[in-house]
Amino acid sequence: MTLPDFERAADSVLDAASWAYVAGGADTQVTVRANTEAFDQVWLRPRALGSASDKPDTSVTVFEQRLALPVLLAPTSPQRLLHDDAEIATARAAEAAGTISIVSTDSHHAFPEVAGSVQGGCWFQLYAYRSREDVAATIALAEEAGATALVVTVDASHAARRITTRRSGFRTPAHVDFGNLRSLGILTGAIPDGARIERLPLTWEDLAWIRSRTGMRLVVKGILRAEDAERCLDLGAEGVIVSNHGGRQLDGAVPSLVALEQVAAAVSGRGLVLMDGGIRSGVHVVKALALGADAVCIGRPYLWGLGLAGQEGVEAVLGLLRDEIEDTLLQLGVDSVADIGSDFATRV
Repeated sequence: MTLPDFERAADSVLDAASWAYVAGGADTQVTVRANTEAFDQVWLRPRALGSASDKPDTSVTVFEQRLALPVLLAPTSPQRLLHDDAEIATARAAEAAGTISIVSTDSHHAFPEVAGSVQGGCWFQLYAYRSREDVAATIALAEEAGATALVVTVDASHAARRITTRRSGFRTPAHVDFGNLRSLGILTGAIPDGARIERLPLTWEDLAWIRSRTGMRLVVKGILRAEDAERCLDLGAEGVIVSNHGGRQLDGAVPSLVALEQVAAAVSGRGLVLMDGGIRSGVHVVKALALGADAVCIGRPYLWGLGLAGQEGVEAVLGLLRDEIEDTLLQLGVDSVADIGSDFATRV
């Protein structure tokens, strides 16, 4: 009945090490907790006698594409930990729900296979490996497979201290692979024990170079400062994702929701503003919209559904969120998510 119900159910069916990998964060995991707790510091202000509608409009437009709800599926890996169909199940569930899946460079299934499994297209998330030549080849693979946007993650260049995962004894299972990286020749031989290959640390010069390599819409993921968001747009990005990588990189990083307001104010209509981190209900989604997000991304919640029932489980998570968003809009007295503005939220 709630996303925490999905979380408890997924915990009960996954082995302890895999659960630690999915649920865990950096060091003491204070940012993992704070991402969700930040929503408790924001209160909604319903409008009296505002609407007689019994079916509010939950749809939004993102890069000229109409989505049935303001929730995209963030890039995560390795999804094969949770279900054999991995990213294919996720992409199909997103399409069935009327939204978009962002597919990781580290996907189990090669991106052309994932993109070819749906009609409406996917976004591709870029990690930089080995050399600029390899990065260029990765971008070309995404373009040729029909990616409708390129999401460059800039907050995970360096390995993180994920203590909970280490203590669990996690090792990448034999049935998990990195099909995308194998197809590009970046990965050969055995799967890394910790499910990570070393990446190239990105610079602003690299981001400008990536912008010059593609005509795809460019979104930069991992932004927590207003000045960084402005610089991304100045370099030609069409949007940013306010994110601290789900608390998996830096323990003590500012919660995404706290950073959202300043970033959204800085972008101020110049580009798309998404956010992820800590969203556990439709109420949370609406709070993020009130604080300036155009839409949100979820990560762990859809993985819980994937682990429980593959595509059907992901669809169930998205269906629950849509129902909760509709209920929140009804209670606020509005006809549409488009009506949600800053006047609907106040902080403690």
